[in-house]
Amino acid sequence: MRLGPLLGGPRQYVVPYFQRTYSWRRRQWITLWDDILELYELGSTNSHFLGSMVLLAEDSTATLVIDGQQRIVTLSLFLAAIRDAARETHPEFAENLHQTYLVDGRRDDVKILTTHQDRSAFSTVVKTGIEPSPSPIRDAYRTFKASLAEQREKGLDLERLVDIVLSQLSFVAITLDPEDNPYRIFESLNAKGMPLTQGDLLRNYFFMRLPTAEHEQWYTTVWSPMQTRLGERFDDYMRDFLLKEGHPIRPDEVYQEWRKRLGPLGEDDIRAVLRELADWSLEYDQILHPQRETDVEVRRYLQRLTAWSKTVPYQFNPLLLRLHADFKHGSLTADHVTRIFRSIESMLVRRLFTSAPVRDENQLLIQLYDATADQPDRAQAFVEALSRPEIGWPDDTDFAEGIVRHPLYFASHPDQRKLVMQALEESHAHRGPLRYDQLDLQLITPLLPRPDWLAEVGVGEDQYWKIIGTLGNFTWVPRGRAPDLGVAERKKELLRMRRYGLELVNDFAEIERWTASEIENRSRRLGERALQVWPRA
Repeated sequence: MRLGPLLGGPRQYVVPYFQRTYSWRRRQWITLWDDILELYELGSTNSHFLGSMVLLAEDSTATLVIDGQQRIVTLSLFLAAIRDAARETHPEFAENLHQTYLVDGRRDDVKILTTHQDRSAFSTVVKTGIEPSPSPIRDAYRTFKASLAEQREKGLDLERLVDIVLSQLSFVAITLDPEDNPYRIFESLNAKGMPLTQGDLLRNYFFMRLPTAEHEQWYTTVWSPMQTRLGERFDDYMRDFLLKEGHPIRPDEVYQEWRKRLGPLGEDDIRAVLRELADWSLEYDQILHPQRETDVEVRRYLQRLTAWSKTVPYQFNPLLLRLHADFKHGSLTADHVTRIFRSIESMLVRRLFTSAPVRDENQLLIQLYDATADQPDRAQAFVEALSRPEIGWPDDTDFAEGIVRHPLYFASHPDQRKLVMQALEESHAHRGPLRYDQLDLQLITPLLPRPDWLAEVGVGEDQYWKIIGTLGNFTWVPRGRAPDLGVAERKKELLRMRRYGLELVNDFAEIERWTASEIENRSRRLGERALQVWPRA
């Protein structure tokens, strides 16, 4: 089938609610444009195959696009760009293109009815030729307009170009029978290599399990707001919603796990799950934006823990989701959740400095939290459970020695180091808020040994590597400063840094010589402070 008969007929093509939003980007737009331009420049009359389209006639005038929406939407935007390029010089041609292939005069609507989220932007472009607010729809239209303008300066014939698009671009149109289930067809496409996300499949599955008459209501009032709210983190949410129960689930198993859970449920239970997902998505949005928390102490720990979670292989956002939701719903007081957060942060930091093995903290801590459900003081019970020897919460002796010896620079995530230094800095009183956005965390000595620094530190190269990566050798510097200053330049900079009011700089800025023993002494001073910041109970 050619594009001309497809768009030129009386049917409106409707993208169902279970489809993803428009997702093509510049690479796909330019590839399509290059293919069309090659046909134009070669003067070839051969067709250019664009793949298959899976269609299902809903009634005598409307057809569902089960597969192929990215191509048909993109080509409609391309035709809209050609129409607008031709309006001044070829108004009759532009109007015919508009009325025949872009809009349906009987409905006063567009020929392609996109997904709900794309509908406004697409309609604005196709009906008016006005650029909508930023979106992939707008960017595609803008890309095609710019490419056409460039080629028109070289004599591009718009009418011939449209003829190529309408008569030489071909598809294999697969038309489903009315008894075919479009949702199962959509699902099977993923098994054949179509790049569908877990969220795409889950949206399809939920809608497959509900009556068609309810789809618009559930999409517009529940699913679309939830997916819009969480954006690119929606797939993470659908996994973390399951992980908050404390059972491990791999990222590629999320869809199958949901199917396993939803399979035995009836329609009423499916509706209840959707409502529950919508409610929990509000809590998850809070975890993604911890700065919105109004309680100062809860916010402080929540910000640090969500940031730490991003640095580890087994993220523990599901645990934080559970804890914060219980706090918001009144099951935990602000004091209780703060005590739990503080104990978790203490364990994480202490395990970092004692080189503890990586493990799934989310699963372990949720299990401990669940075991305290019937305790009158749940926070105290959780801390006591966390203190059991088999849990691996390092004691004061191991923690203090780890701060002196642990090669922090070489054995931690950069953001973990910043979080540690920020917490230590904020344990001191300051006159005003600290602007970490204006600071970088650097080693005081350069990473590579230089003669002047080897003489300053007083060690050989083999010992230099063992010393410089420890906590005592870190400092704040103005953002963008070179990390490999000489001894004299670094000392001058550290003295200037005192005006920032940073206690961790004042602590050592006037030390006459930065030797190995001074690095160790500072590590021990910081270790004493760390024992207060991250107590074990």
